[in-house]
Amino acid sequence: MLTERRFLQLSLVLPLAVPLAIGLMAQLTSSEVVDGVAAIFLLSLALGGLPYLLFITAILFWSRNKSVRAIRRLSYFAPVLFVLVTAALSLAAIPFGIALREVFLFVVIFSVYALLFGYLYVFVINYLYEIFFGKRSNT
Repeated sequence: MLTERRFLQLSLVLPLAVPLAIGLMAQLTSSEVVDGVAAIFLLSLALGGLPYLLFITAILFWSRNKSVRAIRRLSYFAPVLFVLVTAALSLAAIPFGIALREVFLFVVIFSVYALLFGYLYVFVINYLYEIFFGKRSNT
């Protein structure tokens, strides 16, 4: 049986799985709308995939001995934390010849995108959590 904690931990994979699923759907259909949506989601995976993997690794490590309530509380701050992690990692591009202005522009654009989609994922996951576990007490 899927526990509340495991559900929340597995939900961290959603931002990686959704772009891949939409990309696969685009390959199986001939819809320009699906192709456009897939392009947006796959771009998010290309730009944010590695930072997100590092981010969820840290979250999973942190959540090992935390209560469900603490994990859910963190979910509401996760998009902002992810943006901060991505911004910090983006600064690592400067020694490789990327101008600070370009890094800043990337961080701003990526942050807007990451916050919009991040909070969409947070809403969906917490909504599903309430559907499946809402009657139970938080441990």
